[in-house]
Amino acid sequence: MNRGSDVGGTGDRTVLISGGGIAGLTLGILLKENGWDPIVIERDPAMRTEGYMMDFFGTGWDVAERMGLVRDIREVHYPIDNLEYVDHNGNPHFPAVPIERVRRALDGKYAYLSRSDLERILFDRASAAGVPVRFGITIRSVQETDSGVQVTFSDGMSDTFHLLFGADGVHSRVRALLFGQESQFDRFLGYYVAGFHIPSHGYDIGRSLKIYEEPGRVLWCYPLDERCMDAMYIFRHDDIGRLPHEKRLAFVREQFTGAGWIAERVLQEVPSSELIYFDSMTQIVMSAWHKGRIALLGDACGCLTPLAGQGSHMAMAGAYVISRELERYGGDHRRAFPAYEGFLKPLVAKKQDDARRLARQIVPSSGLQMTTRYLLLRMIYSNLFIGRFLGVFGAKSVLSDYT
Repeated sequence: MNRGSDVGGTGDRTVLISGGGIAGLTLGILLKENGWDPIVIERDPAMRTEGYMMDFFGTGWDVAERMGLVRDIREVHYPIDNLEYVDHNGNPHFPAVPIERVRRALDGKYAYLSRSDLERILFDRASAAGVPVRFGITIRSVQETDSGVQVTFSDGMSDTFHLLFGADGVHSRVRALLFGQESQFDRFLGYYVAGFHIPSHGYDIGRSLKIYEEPGRVLWCYPLDERCMDAMYIFRHDDIGRLPHEKRLAFVREQFTGAGWIAERVLQEVPSSELIYFDSMTQIVMSAWHKGRIALLGDACGCLTPLAGQGSHMAMAGAYVISRELERYGGDHRRAFPAYEGFLKPLVAKKQDDARRLARQIVPSSGLQMTTRYLLLRMIYSNLFIGRFLGVFGAKSVLSDYT
């Protein structure tokens, strides 16, 4: 056994988690609390600072409560008081929706976070718990043996672990090595997403999340502080495959040529050297999430896409269920992994179906659809209907009946 100095197994309770994002860090914390010795590896050289904004509630909030993370989440503040759908002049289509109305409908269990905020909170907790996170390392090869999983790393070192977890995202390396190429499992929904932070001077979005729409393309603008905002673009397009980093900004600019409000101007002011967040709206659909001593979780096996608005929630749920089932069955993965998959996979499949249907509503296809939808949105965001509306978007935790 050729053991490196940074990554190494030490016994039959040592497990390797590939992926230092939300799913992997959550799993590392929970396994450590249950007496395992998890090691997390992450291909990026450091914690990510980019990532789109998200609503955090429902299942994610439930797991955060069980882990004692709610106070840290509540300490994250952004100057977002209202939600507004605006026209080409930036004027609202209907009166602004107070965020406090949304929060009350969810009994206060609601926050705006960026993915990097949540990852930072989880990383700090993992570090405090003694979970090692090794950056700049990937897996080169995997071989399961009678006694464990032998892993060779990108630096040439190798070691054997009791279990291996693939929490390495929609483009999972573990999945590719154990289950086959991504093309066997991906389901392209017909949309792309791009996001980045940019100075907000001259845009005057105030203290509102502002949503601007045209047929086939949408811009969401979040104020981050007095000087900076987050811009998230979603647009319909045929599948173009993997696009190199250096071509992504130009491609997004092309899709928003002639767009109204500030949609085109913001893109023109982004430096050409900016490495923006960019990806296709692609789901991962698999018949099985585990094989022997190896299990997948989060986007690696059940990516919902940002259209569902619950990817981080389900990533945390996956980690929670895996850890609970391993505890329930005394560490026996042969019973725990099927139980994990049996409980969560049908719930993920339903949310994936919901996301496919919601895509047409989030990115409208015609002006008529937009006009009709604004009338409907004005009604469903009212005090009378907002609770039911949020229920459709996952207000109830999928773990509410899980023990």
